[in-house]
Amino acid sequence: MINEGNRSKNEGAPALLRWYHSAKRPFPWRETGDPYKIWISEVMLQQTQTSRAAEYYRRWTELFPDVKSLAGADTEELLKAWEGLGYYSRARNLQKAAKQLAESGSNSLPGDYFKLLALPGIGPYTAGAVASIAFGIPVPAIDANGRRVFSRLLDLEEPADRPAGERAIRDTFSSMIPDNAPGDFNQAVMELGATVCLPRTAACSECPLVFLCLAHIRGTALLRPVLFRKEQGRSADGHLFVFLRKDRVYLRKRPEKGLWAGFEEFPWEAPPAEASLGIPGSLIERGTDMGTVRCSFTRWRVRLRTLLVPLGEREEPPLSCEGRWVGSDELLALPLSSAGGRARKKLFGLSVIPCPGRPVRAGDG
Repeated sequence: MINEGNRSKNEGAPALLRWYHSAKRPFPWRETGDPYKIWISEVMLQQTQTSRAAEYYRRWTELFPDVKSLAGADTEELLKAWEGLGYYSRARNLQKAAKQLAESGSNSLPGDYFKLLALPGIGPYTAGAVASIAFGIPVPAIDANGRRVFSRLLDLEEPADRPAGERAIRDTFSSMIPDNAPGDFNQAVMELGATVCLPRTAACSECPLVFLCLAHIRGTALLRPVLFRKEQGRSADGHLFVFLRKDRVYLRKRPEKGLWAGFEEFPWEAPPAEASLGIPGSLIERGTDMGTVRCSFTRWRVRLRTLLVPLGEREEPPLSCEGRWVGSDELLALPLSSAGGRARKKLFGLSVIPCPGRPVRAGDG
């Protein structure tokens, strides 16, 4: 516990809340008490920066304003709305949870932490955020910002992402969270970590909790949090093939399980991250280099040389997988992975195929 007795709870929470009410940034999800919309925003905020999330949030809540509309949404439309955020499994889990709620006769989320936790795709952070912000339940919502803030408050020497460190942070967080404003408190911690208590700098003179911060007192703020050393990502290089026949391009379909399950995409290879397609060298030499696109998934960072490969009128790509030819209108409408979206943007930008007359949507690179 920070300092002695209940000083952390009695003084820290009010100071933090006063600061938050005067310094918080305006975001659309802070203007609603709708549990559904708060849930959507919290999942999106785990995928991208707050400034970028606002655009996705507005579009999503216009398309799918409640649980019922999300449950009944067309999968392709759903994934298109999520395009550019990555980790499409999160969008699928949003719909799975919505369907589960709709099947039980509910058009809203449950006002219970453990019932929230039982829904597909909802973990302790999201459950805590929705429970506290939407329903006023005093449970912590600890994200990376909160972990950093409390690691510094405690001057925590144990790794903050290992059981002992996680327990110390949760115990202190729980002791400080006020019963009458748990949602504001959780958001205040997030805001503090996002704007003041930053990873590489600590603006301690602006911090409302500086009087409690042991790392500030001891001069160790920039050494916290200590994190358990994880396996670093591996790199792979390869090719992304844009096979062109007249004004149509070829897309393959990925398997129904695994990476980007069920998606259509430009064929690509990057051994050992993605198996070789066995494209003959003569066909590769025929291609025109359109530059490099990059993507990341699991522990891989992949660079793909994008090749535009023209084929004859009846010529098919030498691939064993399922695929099809699509025109520009359909290509623009389809949800693609981040690498595919960037390749599509190059195609339209270089006028390789006719642009349908409207800009490529946000998230295409």
